[in-house]
Amino acid sequence: MSQSIEVKVCDGILCADFNEGRLVVDTGSPVSLGPDMTVQILGNAVRLSPSFGNYTWASIQQALPFAAVGLIGVDAFSDSTLGFDVGNRTLAQIDGEITGNPEAFVMGSPVMVCQIGEEKLRCLLDTGAGLSYLRDSQVSVSGKSLGKRKDFHPILGHFDVETVACSVMVGEHLITEVFGIATESLMPLMDSAQIDAILGTSFFEKGVIEIDFSNEVVGATFD
Repeated sequence: MSQSIEVKVCDGILCADFNEGRLVVDTGSPVSLGPDMTVQILGNAVRLSPSFGNYTWASIQQALPFAAVGLIGVDAFSDSTLGFDVGNRTLAQIDGEITGNPEAFVMGSPVMVCQIGEEKLRCLLDTGAGLSYLRDSQVSVSGKSLGKRKDFHPILGHFDVETVACSVMVGEHLITEVFGIATESLMPLMDSAQIDAILGTSFFEKGVIEIDFSNEVVGATFD
């Protein structure tokens, strides 16, 4: 039988509660971060690392708007196929293949192509970001401006961002997603990853997102 865990959205970020405490589930992080311990999640033993490059778990932990003991990155799922049903608070293993288009992932983090207007965008799926983001503000010209709002990212901290609601084609599905326009601090990260957009936890809440981390395939269905 496939395993599943209960997840919840805390201040826009996907989390799960374990015996060790609350853990951030971050599909945008290449590595799992935290104190020197091993966590069992969906049949995988995940060793937490204190840092990744210049980013330390201690600094991320202090910046989070809620208490957490660690962060689970995509290294925990490299051989897994998972179904993210965030609306029903469930993250589950999937047995067998999923339907979707293969697209090269970024350091293990899932990527899919979506379309806004005539523009096809390479999008990173990031449950560590509560808000979705566009790298190029010109892509959003057909959208509806919603003004500024405050946002938070585990690495970038708190900041204000201009937002816009856009119609997005995801496969055969048309959805409306609210995007922030990438800030100066976020732009270099998106440029280095060669992505046009980030689809945050708000995107995951709209449907069921299936990710085959081993074969680099993403599928999405919406009500």
